[in-house]
Amino acid sequence: MKASFEAFFTLHVNMFSPSIFESHFFHNRTFYLKRDDLLHPDFSGNKARKFHYFLTHDFPHIKRIVSSGSNQSNAMYSLSVLARLKNWEFFYVCDHIPSFLKENPIGNYQAALENGMRVIESHAREDTVLEYLDEHSLHVSEGGRQREAEEGMQRLAEELKADVYQAGLKEPYLFLPSGTGTTALFLQKHLPFPIFTCNTVGNSAYLQQQWEMVEPSLRCYPRILEGSKKYHYGKLYIELYVLWEKLKTEMGVEFDLVYDPVGWSVFLEHLPTLQGDPIYLHQGGLLGNISMEERYKRKKTIMKTL
Repeated sequence: MKASFEAFFTLHVNMFSPSIFESHFFHNRTFYLKRDDLLHPDFSGNKARKFHYFLTHDFPHIKRIVSSGSNQSNAMYSLSVLARLKNWEFFYVCDHIPSFLKENPIGNYQAALENGMRVIESHAREDTVLEYLDEHSLHVSEGGRQREAEEGMQRLAEELKADVYQAGLKEPYLFLPSGTGTTALFLQKHLPFPIFTCNTVGNSAYLQQQWEMVEPSLRCYPRILEGSKKYHYGKLYIELYVLWEKLKTEMGVEFDLVYDPVGWSVFLEHLPTLQGDPIYLHQGGLLGNISMEERYKRKKTIMKTL
């Protein structure tokens, strides 16, 4: 289904408007939030920035997007919107789709299917991706880890410099949790102040490796903060859910339930040793909260302890 001109125009208008920069009080101090979650319902957060290049440039020879990742990926949904807007096919390769999700589509998975996504299950994801690539295909790496993401991140960096100046911050530093680390990498490349992050997938060595694959000779990489507790990606943890609820209640802001509780946990742990004005980048991903909350509800033994 081809998207209407009105939908395409509205998306462009919102994408080119700077996201909100605001202050909140939490954990007995002031934090500044860059609200990329409010950019647009379909293209928000770091995916809006990563896929900015593909949205705003013409690709007359392209007829299909091919990508891969998890079955509730925020990137999966945003790519499905991009494909719909551009009138392209969208093929997406997952390791596994649980039977429960197939029978009860929800969250990013449901929305991407409604946008026309064709999903393929394969334990050899990268090999399977190659089978669907041809001269008319656009390959988007998992999570948008590629050089084209720099254009949107550079735009975000310019916004942040303006935000910091207008807010009168003297010693700004930015924190964000990382998956592939693409956002943190390009922001550090284009910002004059420190970028701190933590890994939510793999370990710190994995994150460093992702950066070196994209920018092997960057002068300064973001600084990785280690948490005292290791969390497995996507696994349910009672203390992370409690922290997520506390952030929502006290700040009045809903965060992503996969990445942000891990990020805030590590950030708060290191906060006493960090000097300056803390900025947290809200990278969106709220559509995925629907499926995460359902998972917590199904874990009745966990929810009873709340």
